[in-house]
Amino acid sequence: MNRKMRMIAAAGLLGLCGCAGMARGTKPVPEERLDERGVSAPAITVEAGSALRFVNADARPHQMYSKDCAELSSPVLNPGDAWSATVGDGIKVCHFHDLLAPLAIPYSGTVEVHDDLAEWRMRSPD
Repeated sequence: MNRKMRMIAAAGLLGLCGCAGMARGTKPVPEERLDERGVSAPAITVEAGSALRFVNADARPHQMYSKDCAELSSPVLNPGDAWSATVGDGIKVCHFHDLLAPLAIPYSGTVEVHDDLAEWRMRSPD
C-alpha cells in the first residue's frame, strides 16, 4: 500500500510539473486581421522564430508580400482564409503590403522582429 501511494503521488507531481511547463511555454500567435479598413495592426512586434497569422476577414482576396522578409509573402487569401508564417531569425524590420492592392496604404505595415539571442550576442564582449 505504501509503494502504491508513493507511485500515485509521484505521478501526480509529474502531471503538475508538465502542466506548469505547458502554461509557461504557450504564447498566443500574433494575428494580423485583414478587413475592409485594412490591417488590424499596422505595426506589430514578434520574436524571431515565432509564427504570425494573417486572417482575411474582408469580402475580397488579399495577398501579402514582403521584400524584406520573404517568409511573410503569402499565397492569395480568399475571404475567410487564414495563413501563418514563421518569422526567421535575426533582428530586423519587415515591411509588408497587399500585392492585390499595392497602393492601398491601410493594407501595409511593418513587423519588428526581436531576437533575444542575437541581442545578447551583440551586448556580450568577445
